[in-house]
Amino acid sequence: GITVISTKLSGLKEDTEYYIWVAAVSSDGQGSYSARVSQTTKAVLGTPTDLTISPPPGSCDELVITWTAPSTTTGDLKVRHRVYINDKLRFPRRVKTTISLKALTANTEYNVTVVAFNDVGDGGTVTGTKRTRPQAP
Repeated sequence: GITVISTKLSGLKEDTEYYIWVAAVSSDGQGSYSARVSQTTKAVLGTPTDLTISPPPGSCDELVITWTAPSTTTGDLKVRHRVYINDKLRFPRRVKTTISLKALTANTEYNVTVVAFNDVGDGGTVTGTKRTRPQAP
C-alpha cells in the first residue's frame, strides 16, 4: 500500500524562495527524486507605530488620529488598515494614515484600534484611548 506523508517546514526566512523535492523510501530502498518545485515564503507585515489621538485646539467634538504604517519586505503589496472606533469598524480599507473624526460627543472617551493588513494577511494591531474635551461653559 501507499502511505502519504506530509510535513510542515519551520524556521524558514520570510520572503525567501525554497526548492523542494522528495523521494519514496521502502524496504527495497529509495526511489528516484520527484521534479523539483519552488515556493517563496510570505513576508510578515509589521505593526503600525506612533499612534497619536488628539483633539484639535479649541475643539470639543473632534479627534485627529495619526499613525505610521508598518514596513513590509514585499514592496508590491500595498499596506492598508482597518480602523475601529469603540470596537466598531469605521474604516475597512484605509491607506492614508491620518483620520479626522468629527461630530463626536464632548467629554467622551474613544477607543481606537488600527490593524495593518495586505494581500498576505493581517499584521500587528495598535490601540489607544483619548477623551474629547468638555464643552466650554
